[in-house]
Amino acid sequence: MSRFWRPGSEKPTAAIVEDEEGGVIFLPTSTSSSSSSGFGYASLERQRQRLPVYKYRRAILYLVERHATTIVVGETGSGKSTQIPQYLKEAGWAEGGRLIGCTQPRRLAVQTVASRVAEEVGVKLGEEVGYTIRFEDQTNPGTTMIKLLTDGVLIREMMEDPLLSKYSLIMVDEAHERSISTDMLLGLLKKIQRRRPDLRLIISSATIEARSMSTFFNIRRKNSLLESADRLPNPEPAILSVEGKGYTVEIHYVEEPVSDYLQAAVNTVLLIHEKEPPGDILVFLTGQDDIDAAVKMLNEEIQYRGRHYLDLLILPLYSGLTRGDQDLIFTPTSKGKRKVVISTNIAETSLTLEGVVYVIDSGFSKQKCYNPISDIESLVVAPISKASARQRAGRAGRVRPGKCFRLYTEEYYLKEMQPEGIPEMQRSNLVSCIIQLKALGIDNILGFDWPASPSPEAMIRALEVLYSLGILDEDAKLTVPLGFQVAEIPLDPMISKMILSANNFGCSDEILTIAAFLSVQSVWVSMRGVKKEFDEAKLRFAAAEVCLFNLLLTFLG
Repeated sequence: MSRFWRPGSEKPTAAIVEDEEGGVIFLPTSTSSSSSSGFGYASLERQRQRLPVYKYRRAILYLVERHATTIVVGETGSGKSTQIPQYLKEAGWAEGGRLIGCTQPRRLAVQTVASRVAEEVGVKLGEEVGYTIRFEDQTNPGTTMIKLLTDGVLIREMMEDPLLSKYSLIMVDEAHERSISTDMLLGLLKKIQRRRPDLRLIISSATIEARSMSTFFNIRRKNSLLESADRLPNPEPAILSVEGKGYTVEIHYVEEPVSDYLQAAVNTVLLIHEKEPPGDILVFLTGQDDIDAAVKMLNEEIQYRGRHYLDLLILPLYSGLTRGDQDLIFTPTSKGKRKVVISTNIAETSLTLEGVVYVIDSGFSKQKCYNPISDIESLVVAPISKASARQRAGRAGRVRPGKCFRLYTEEYYLKEMQPEGIPEMQRSNLVSCIIQLKALGIDNILGFDWPASPSPEAMIRALEVLYSLGILDEDAKLTVPLGFQVAEIPLDPMISKMILSANNFGCSDEILTIAAFLSVQSVWVSMRGVKKEFDEAKLRFAAAEVCLFNLLLTFLG
């Protein structure tokens, strides 16, 4: 059995060098190829050892022991999401009833990563390895050691346990996505570390700017006694770079800009099927509407073109899918078939589809856009960044050399595409974010330490909205009891206020129904092959004389 670097034990033989990114890098020596544990089947263990992150196992454990924050920059396919939590558990970070928390920005990623980790550890999901997402808790208090959860759920947990005392370590995965919950969580974790120097953080990402993140988490302790204590970790973040497990990916561009990326994507799928060897295809589109349209267009082409195209299996992938449809995505492709997965940007980093050899990149994604002057937030189709384009291309080289077909010109990529995306914090409505911070006792919102500062206009607008709803008082503090009640409900503050006020008007049942409708993307679940029945079911609920939005406007005054 291989040795692990355990907390408090002798450091491994290796070279630790200063890194120009602002931290340190571990240069590993040769590693043993023997099995590392008895968990699961031998085939799973061999798969674990073939992952690039495996040879950095002792390096990761060493840096986590010695440094308060460790930044792991791991390329797509390195195994960081599934393996690092297991290494930490094996090294003893979950002993004594403590938890190893691992966050993901998306619910689907939480479920799939948790399922994979549980399979590799050889336990039933919900026991030693569990997950928590909104409205679903698959954990067992006292038994669960590795807990997967979304960034937002961990923030909600802080309202009951502000210092996250039951966690020994928090791993923030896919931090480069920079969702509003991720940025808020990073700021809160930095604040917690000042009160809990023993709390270890791992910031994991594929494309994150290690230098800026290292600077952000470089906490200078004011107490010299704390600084000299041997048992406390070094506050200077460590940086570790892990190569990916990938093959060469050929990049192909269109010669002229395309006028209809949806039609171009469909045509490219058919062209790949005609000209290229076997291998699954991953298509990146913007949202459910585009995906459903592309699925319909491809199925029509299959019916029209005949037998040669019947071996194409067309599958959508977006966050609103049922669990059964999600499982189809990860099922190995049958012999003689070619799977075509049409996805949102959820497949950029959070999920790994092993059989993908060809990627079609539309160059667009749906992004939140908020105008604080008009107080209108909307989802708009916007160009992606170069970082996202590289991530998409990287999905094609997992099992053998692949190809990425970009539906934009090379000149556009080199000269016009932005290097990095704009953090969601800087283009979103901040009402829910501010009320959560207020509930956590952070009154100086403008002085809060953000990884990327939001615009002053958005902050002021959010404070004005909360004051007008009676959630904040004239001193910008939560009102009693309304403000604290609204903060406890995991919904948009306007909807929460509506629910709490409904009792005064004697219409709680009706308002709860309206609130439920407003809190989900869609109440309709479309099933493949039953479109006619689906449309008929929707028509049974149609009523021309009722307008939900007029009812809401009347109620809210």
